[in-house]
Amino acid sequence: MGREELSGVQFKILIYTGLMAPVVELLPSIVLPIAGKGVWLSVLFSLPLAVLLAKGLLHMANGHTGLAGAIQMGCGVWVGKFILILYLLWGEWLLALRLRLCAQRLLSAGERDGSLWFFLPVIAVLVLWMSRGKLTAFARTAQIFFWILLICTVLILGLSLTQVKMQHLLPVWREDIQGILTGIMPVMGTLGYGIYGMFLSENLRKDKTTSKGYETIGFLSLLIAQQVVILGSFGTALTERFSIPFFALAKSVGVEGAFQRVESMVAAIWMFADVACMGMLLYGMWNIAKGIYTHTPQKSFVSCCVIPAVVIGAAAFSDGYTAEQMGREVVVIGNLILGVALPVFLYLIWYGKSSGIKNKKSVDK
Repeated sequence: MGREELSGVQFKILIYTGLMAPVVELLPSIVLPIAGKGVWLSVLFSLPLAVLLAKGLLHMANGHTGLAGAIQMGCGVWVGKFILILYLLWGEWLLALRLRLCAQRLLSAGERDGSLWFFLPVIAVLVLWMSRGKLTAFARTAQIFFWILLICTVLILGLSLTQVKMQHLLPVWREDIQGILTGIMPVMGTLGYGIYGMFLSENLRKDKTTSKGYETIGFLSLLIAQQVVILGSFGTALTERFSIPFFALAKSVGVEGAFQRVESMVAAIWMFADVACMGMLLYGMWNIAKGIYTHTPQKSFVSCCVIPAVVIGAAAFSDGYTAEQMGREVVVIGNLILGVALPVFLYLIWYGKSSGIKNKKSVDK
């Protein structure tokens, strides 16, 4: 079977759709205690760093058979395989947590109806079915999910603009700068989920047509707007009380007698982002596994990832609060290490080694 190829737009949108799930759950809540009303500036300053990191990893992957191959080239085969195994183990943990959090969200959206033990296996079966198919088909599905989530987000933010108060956003004083800069770290930890999408770079179509970047500009602009509208509507004190401020914002746009329970509908729709995120994790982990053993079968590998993830998601967390705290603390720190710090370190090693090889070849000539 030939290698499946993604266009630049499909590649980016798959990652952006997957990131919508953790972004809504964690931002701005995890940054508020650090940056206060400057949380939107922390997000703004984080985005250029995230884009630079992504470009560096793509540059690293383009000269090899994907990011997994570049890691082994830079660090050596055995050290590289060890690093890839770390990514597999961490990806399995993220998959289990996402399954649990998605099931909890659907349960809360239904209020009295349903059970966690019903939603958890149902979501797992859905993700398993979609991830055992072709990557290109999943990427096209993610594009549909992206537009549904985008329209939903724009409508909620647009209807909430009248609630925004500038005193909740400004002024930002000189003494706030340290907190704003420190707040960059949890934002980068949230975006660290995207490292598994970067392992799909080996599936990028090798042609001269490139994406113009409109989808990137749109996604980043929407991310900043989301933080501005949430914080501007509720203020720092009230925003900190909400488990997921964006869903609280959705609740505030309901109109008595016209449309209500908007937050439940939005929470259910956000399952699309969870499915995209879990699919991104599974396809990325499959590419990692192929970097360790070239002939790793897709369907067997995906099944061996999803089934233990269901068990971990059901057994590892005593209650919903524990799962949410795990997502806010342990996962953000882990993503900051494996999704940001380690990739930067690996890029520097790879760049130094590849530059040395090029210099040696030029001298030999």
